[in-house]
Amino acid sequence: MTTPGNPQDSTPSYNQPGYVPPSGQPGYGQLDNPQGLSPREGSDDPALAMLSYILALVASIIAPLVIYLVKMNESRYVRFHAAQGLNMGITAVIESIAIVIVGILLAVATHGFGILLMVLAFLALGIAHLVYLILGAVRAYQGQPFRVPTIICFRMVR
Repeated sequence: MTTPGNPQDSTPSYNQPGYVPPSGQPGYGQLDNPQGLSPREGSDDPALAMLSYILALVASIIAPLVIYLVKMNESRYVRFHAAQGLNMGITAVIESIAIVIVGILLAVATHGFGILLMVLAFLALGIAHLVYLILGAVRAYQGQPFRVPTIICFRMVR
């Protein structure tokens, strides 16, 4: 049980009358958009951000790279989503190479069991990649920031 004004209480009460959170300090302000990224009004930013994810399904690295290079200096919002789509493609290539190497080593050591593990790993990687590309595309089109988990998207291009 908490008591208002008790200095030994570990949970501070910010619902005091007249309390205004400080601005300009980390952790405060823009609670709805923590990265400060939003599409420009009346622009095609949401559509281009969405395309950077959708086209990554067809051209894994090339399409997000083209969008990133074209809009890099024009829109922070598109740059963020295109960089994330590009990072997802690069990460998928790196993880695929690792899966093949481990799969071949296990196949040699276990007389073929590594092939089964390799197929299952590719299946899991493909499903996770597809899910996060769709989630990113939907959120980008809605004008919301969305960060893909690091295991699916190493942050190399920013």
